[in-house]
This record gives sequence, C-alpha cells and structure tokens, in this order.
Amino acid sequence: MVSARSYITFHEYSGFKRSDGSYSEELGDLGIAPATLRALQVASSNIVPGKPVFDFSPAKVRARSLVGVIDVDGTQIEILPKLLSGHGENHQILRNLMFMLSYTNALDVQDAGIAGLSNDFGSFIEAYISIFANRLNRVLTRSGVPKRYEEQSENLDCLKGKINFARNSIVNAVNQSKVFCEFSEFTEDNPVSRALKFVAVALERQTRNVESKRKLQRCIGLLEGTGNAFVEPGQFERMASGRRERDFLALVQLTKMFLERLRPEFGRGNSRRVFALLFDMNELFEEFIFEVLRRNAKNLRVEVRAQKKKRLVTAERNLLDGSDWVDRSLFDTYTDIEIRSPDSGSMMILDTKYKIVGDGSHYGIGNADAYQVLAYKQIHSNEEDLPSVGLLYPKYQKSLWREFRVNGGKQTFFSATIDLSMNFQTDFGVLVNELTRLVQVGLSLGRKDANHAND
Repeated sequence: MVSARSYITFHEYSGFKRSDGSYSEELGDLGIAPATLRALQVASSNIVPGKPVFDFSPAKVRARSLVGVIDVDGTQIEILPKLLSGHGENHQILRNLMFMLSYTNALDVQDAGIAGLSNDFGSFIEAYISIFANRLNRVLTRSGVPKRYEEQSENLDCLKGKINFARNSIVNAVNQSKVFCEFSEFTEDNPVSRALKFVAVALERQTRNVESKRKLQRCIGLLEGTGNAFVEPGQFERMASGRRERDFLALVQLTKMFLERLRPEFGRGNSRRVFALLFDMNELFEEFIFEVLRRNAKNLRVEVRAQKKKRLVTAERNLLDGSDWVDRSLFDTYTDIEIRSPDSGSMMILDTKYKIVGDGSHYGIGNADAYQVLAYKQIHSNEEDLPSVGLLYPKYQKSLWREFRVNGGKQTFFSATIDLSMNFQTDFGVLVNELTRLVQVGLSLGRKDANHAND
C-alpha cells in the first residue's frame, strides 16, 4: 500500500509523463509550485557537482544521464533509463536497472526477488528501501544492534581505564574527588550503528510504502541508544569489516550504496527538504560491462582490467634550441576496459559510451570519441603489435557493428552495440554470448592491425 503524493516520471534524455499518458518537456505541464520548481533547479545544479540532473531552458526541461529519485518538498521525481527497455514499459526498465545495480554493487538480491520487487513497487527507490528495511530488521532482530569498542573520556568518581593527567589537572584542580579517565567501552553508539540509523531515518521519511515505513520505524526504535549521524562510506565499510554473516555483509553493501548517494551536505541551512538518490548511467554501464567480462574471463580465456593508467607524455625538450630530451611523466590517460589474451598476446581496449547511436552523421558517433580510442591505440602500442580499440554503446532500435579504417593508413577502430533491453533474469546468457562474440572479433582485429603495421 502506497500513500498519496505528488509523483512525476522522467526518462533519461527526455521529458516527463503527463497524467494523460503523453510526454511533455514544457515546464508549465509539470504542475508544481513556483517555489518547488526553483528548489528543483537549484538541486539539479548542485546535487552532483559538474553533472546537472536536468537541462532547463526558459520554457522546457529534459532529464540527462543521471537516473534515480529526487524529492523536493514532497514532490517525488523519478528518472528512468529508457535504453533498458525496447518498448519503454516501466516495470521492464526497473527490472533491468535493479539487476544492473545489484550485479555491480554485489547487493546479493536474488534474481526472482528483483523481478518481484520491480513489479510490486513500480519504483526502484521503493524496491531498494524495502530491501534495506527487511535486511536491517532481520539483522537487528537476530543479532541485536552492532557493538564496537569505542574510545571514551569522562570525569568519573572512580578510576576506569587510565588517567588523562593533563586533562585531570585542569578539570579537577579544585574537586579532587573525581578523576578524568580515558577508557574503551563496548557500546551500541558507534559509527556502524550511527550510519545504519542515519540511512533508516532518511529512508523512513522518504518512503511512500506503508509496510516499509512500519519496518523502518521499528528499526529506528531498536536503535534508540544510537546517535544519528552521517558516516563517510569508506569509514563505514572499514569499521563494519570483521563480521562474516551473509545478512550483515549484504546490509553493509546496501548501506554503503545509500551513504554514497544520499549526499547529506546538500541542503544544509536550507529550509527546503531535498532527498536525492542518483546513479550515473555512464558509470553504471561501464561497471556492468566490466563486471560481466570479469566474471566470465576464465571461460573467455582472457584477462580483464579496468581503468588502467598510462602516461601520454614521457619526455620533453626545448622547442627552439633542440636540446636533449628530458624524461617527464605528463598527462595520464585511463582506459575503460582492457582485455588481453594470454594465449595469443593480443589486446583490445574497450571504451564504453552510454548514448544513443545508429542514425545521423557518422552514425551518431562523436568525433571526440573516435579521437579518444585512436589515442589509446597509439599510447598502448608496442613494437610487436597494436591493440584493437573500440567503442561500445547500448543498442537503441538499431545495431551498429562497424569497423572504420583511418585515413592515410591501415589502422582501424570499431563500434559495437549491446542489447540492454532483454530480460536479464531469463536471457542473461544471450548478453554473455554477445560480449563473447565482441571479445573474439576485437582481439582478432588487434592481430590484423599488427600485421598491417608491418606491411
């Protein structure tokens, strides 16, 4: 059961759905108060630094590549990735989005559970809130509130731990019946429990689902002896390490995901309440493709690495006097995905781009994208062979498997598309087969380029 509330659905790179089912980009059709619209515009520019959530013009609004939820003054705006469904049905989009998020974040959500949750809630944020509420409730009920040894300092009537003599001489200069002590205490009030409570409180305020709200309120009650404070995701994960129960590990991963994206610093000092849980589809697409390749690397007989760094410039000299070269390391480059065959020695570099291609001038492939992968080919080449380089896009209506030869030479780069609209629960093997074919073809191009280079 879901409570009534203002709710607007956008699709990435598009406008929003009106009450009659049609789509619009007109600001006047949003139907929200001017003050709420202004707050949304501010949030769009500031929630993710350097990545506006929406493109606003004087009369129009379009979503960009960030997907997720923004809630401003009780108006909940959900942005869905349209490239995850060939027909645009929201439940299919939610199903595949949740699968990708679970696959890349190791959230331990069973396939059947994903399908059911996407259908039951019709909103991926509500589905994830439900998962968090169930996991937190299960951990607190079975194991109690997580406890840790925490360093404490207090002015006591008797000695506990050790005396802080410097502090004691100041605090108890007059009243020497007390002693200022430092000690470790096994307590519920620690960063792990505070982070769990912080997320629980934030999600309880956000959820529209009555059952999720009830479970979160129960969890908050069980955490009554714990403070409520944001904890940096990395600190939380480090402090939560040590326990190996599956339920607790799954809760840690999900809590970390919320901590990374709740962005509590935004809106402080502002009377307007803003909640945001957003994912960059460019990053998610890259992470998802990498994870699929990494988990299937043994069967593919390849080695897969992500974000490999290499220097673009290794030396410099004075342009005018032609003096000797001086070793320098300048201009780092990072490849998205590097794939190498130990058997043949061939290598390919895959650059993922989450954008629509297939139509328009040069199929919609940007000049900068082509220049980028050709630069990778140059930087990562050696005397024996050249890596193949390619651009991988999500398929949208049309496939785009093309090899392009560079003017003035025989070097090439390629483009490929992968279908993200299939049902990942039932057809995941099809996706793996598509990527297997891509790897096989791509590595063969690397050997071909090497032969051409020696002609």
